[in-house]
Amino acid sequence: MLMSCVVLGWLVCEAELPLVFLGPEDIEDARNVRVEAQLPETTVTLVPKDDSRPSLWYSPTAAHERGGEVWVWYQRVDKSVAEYLDQRALCLGVIRDGQWHFPEVSPTPPPWGGPNNVVMTRSPYKPTWGGFNVFQIAPVGRGYRMIYWDQPDETSEAGAMLARSKDGTKWSKDPRGTVFTEHNDAFSLLRVGREYLLFQTSLEDWPDKPYPDNLDKKRRVIALRTSRDLVHWSPQEVFLRPDANDKPETEFYLMKAFPYAGRYAGLLFKYYADPASPKRHSAIYANELMVSDDARSWQRPFRDVALPFWTYAEPFTDSGRFCFAAGFQQGAIVMLTYRPLGLTAVVANGEGQFATHAVDMPRRGLLLHADVRNGWIEARAVRADTTCEQEVAAVRAERSDANTIALVPTQRARKGRGDVRLLVRMKDAKLFAITQKTP
Repeated sequence: MLMSCVVLGWLVCEAELPLVFLGPEDIEDARNVRVEAQLPETTVTLVPKDDSRPSLWYSPTAAHERGGEVWVWYQRVDKSVAEYLDQRALCLGVIRDGQWHFPEVSPTPPPWGGPNNVVMTRSPYKPTWGGFNVFQIAPVGRGYRMIYWDQPDETSEAGAMLARSKDGTKWSKDPRGTVFTEHNDAFSLLRVGREYLLFQTSLEDWPDKPYPDNLDKKRRVIALRTSRDLVHWSPQEVFLRPDANDKPETEFYLMKAFPYAGRYAGLLFKYYADPASPKRHSAIYANELMVSDDARSWQRPFRDVALPFWTYAEPFTDSGRFCFAAGFQQGAIVMLTYRPLGLTAVVANGEGQFATHAVDMPRRGLLLHADVRNGWIEARAVRADTTCEQEVAAVRAERSDANTIALVPTQRARKGRGDVRLLVRMKDAKLFAITQKTP
């Protein structure tokens, strides 16, 4: 019998549905299983690379679901364009039924031809630091507010600036100018309750930097600012630095955080100076998935998994898939897709087992989001408030293409209420998440 009455050492820990696995602390009595970050299952090209414009590249900066569509704001960069104002532009794309569309925001064609989907242009003044970029967009009321980096006038310092829009296509720049100017021009935005959290790259002194680059003797780390109105911001507070488990030359260039199954996940963009290119900005990067319960304190359980992308843009749902829009090889925009709740999974290579924390068993039962194409899973739900196993439901699935497995309580068990634990055995399989079964 799997995990019998002797399991008295379980932690008294309750979890809410959906139950996802974001680290080893989310499972108990684990044997030959691991919680692992997952790679995207598919990559779809939304905007192909234009081989006739090798200097052209794109950077998705925000994505919001709206009326059955996904609006993706992105930066278009092409320094070969003659006019300074047109070298960087904030543009809008729309994903509808899995296809990319260029909405026409203005009837006047842009300098590069095609529909004019430019929603905002840069200042005519070259910035004292950074560039016209990092367009973080937040829905506020019936409209949108944006925080971005630009040069307000000829005499002031470049910094973070505000803009407003009623529909996301026509933006008015806030006349107050910058809301903060402290370096750096790389940041991302997250709203938590009534507060905005801004994760910003900061520079710390690093006199023994192993390899000099464009910021010699400086190390990039991540700082936090907070605001209630996007205008008044707290000072930078560095909260995330490389540690002894990172390569000695590691720097943290950027992070993007987003809500995930009642908690938070983050994309960490790690940077390494290139010893072969001294005094120059490096092109050596790696991306890592981080997790958090409160978006302030972050854990890094997945350092050994290199994600193939990073993006400023929020994840979204398209055709039932969990998706990210990202730039690719500095010449295309792609959509990377996961199965729902598929960022992480409990993985068994060979045969293993574990137990979940206690969850409420809905009357209709639970759904196990799993991959058993090459193996099998057995799951039993037992009462969590007893010292011996009182089985409520059981299921086995083997070599199936189904993405979900129903775990339905017995007729007798439906009459009682209470929390259950899932006792799971699995072989060559993955369990991504557990959700409530719906009709």
